[in-house]
Amino acid sequence: MKSYKIVLVFVLLATVCSFTLNASKMVNAIDKEAILKQHNFYRDQVGVPHLEWSDELAEYAQNWADKLAKKCNMYHSSGPYGENIYWTSGSSTEALVVDYWASEEKYFNHRNPTYKKGSGRKSGHYSQIIWSETTHVGGAIANCKHGGQIWVCNYDPHGNVIGRKAY
Repeated sequence: MKSYKIVLVFVLLATVCSFTLNASKMVNAIDKEAILKQHNFYRDQVGVPHLEWSDELAEYAQNWADKLAKKCNMYHSSGPYGENIYWTSGSSTEALVVDYWASEEKYFNHRNPTYKKGSGRKSGHYSQIIWSETTHVGGAIANCKHGGQIWVCNYDPHGNVIGRKAY
């Protein structure tokens, strides 16, 4: 009877821990419809096809966001995908994050949308959003341990190819 009680306590603890971990992830769950809507709003403005959601890219983005959040660092992964990163000291929304990246449009040359070396410093987040050959996006959020959030979106195929037009 004693071993039965120990097993029962262990199962209850495991269930509570699992629920707690899943609940904390739910707080940071990205709204894929909202992030798609905002990306596609900007893509509509230049007449390129809508992006589709990718769970594979979202998982990649989550792994990278979790890594960055450990020290609350901001740097790009060296993976095969395009990538936009955002940090806030508080919290944000999908629309605000994408709007922030898209605010770089003021530096983008729509008359000659060819991506040039160094272009990414001022308009690379925006050009990745509107890159016509990109078909899929996945995103994620992670909390920094001392506060704030890291947001990551990954894009496939990646954009910002030197010598190619964004659209």
